[in-house]
Amino acid sequence: MKGVLFFLGSIFRWPIQNTKDFLIFHAYLLGIYGITFLLRNIGLEISNLIFTIGLIAPIAYLVYNGLPLDCLDYKSAIKRELSSLN
Repeated sequence: MKGVLFFLGSIFRWPIQNTKDFLIFHAYLLGIYGITFLLRNIGLEISNLIFTIGLIAPIAYLVYNGLPLDCLDYKSAIKRELSSLN
C-alpha cells in the first residue's frame, strides 16, 4: 500500500515540479489522438496501428535510453527522490 501511495503522490507532484515535461507529454498525447482521429475520418484502416505505435514509442524510447529496471520499486524510487532533494 505504501508503494501505491508513494507513486500516487509522485503523479500529483509531477506537474508542479516538471511543468515543461508535463506539458510536452500531454501535447504529444493530444497529437497522437488528433492524428488518429484524422486518419479515421479519412477512412484509412491504419489509424489503429498509428495509435498503438504512438503510445508504445515513448516507452520504447525510455527503455532504449536506459530506463532503470527498478523504476517501479518504491524503495529505490524513494532513495532516488531523497537524493535528488539534497
